[in-house]
Amino acid sequence: MAMGSSCYALQARRTANQLMRSYNRALAPLGLEIAQFSTLCVVAAEQALSVAEMAAHLGVERSTLVRNLKLMERDGLIAQAGRDGRRVRYRISPRGAALLEQALPVWRDVQAAIGAALGRGDPRQSMRRLRGAARQLDGADGGAAAS
Repeated sequence: MAMGSSCYALQARRTANQLMRSYNRALAPLGLEIAQFSTLCVVAAEQALSVAEMAAHLGVERSTLVRNLKLMERDGLIAQAGRDGRRVRYRISPRGAALLEQALPVWRDVQAAIGAALGRGDPRQSMRRLRGAARQLDGADGGAAAS
């Protein structure tokens, strides 16, 4: 079907899924997935973020992040650092920090391999423009446009 090969949303989802599989495969020996790795990075660097702010930063739904945070807390990778009213803050645990230290070189290797396979140019700029175009469209029509 012609729509499938030309649909920006479908192509972006397929690309994102493939990238996630590549990172997950590399991180699997550490018992970690890319979503957990990314969350650990955010918690380690920005401990004062609310769950909603972390979700926006990571590009995931708040409910998905809450589920992942609970699992990571259960596994001892993060801990609650306190509350500001209803806002829960997290900190990385010593176990999470050690795992993140092991995972960073693995992530760097995947990044380098993907970058080498891409060759010249930086697709992140195109992805930022694509996100910006979608945001602009959402603002123009209330988000009702199809892919």
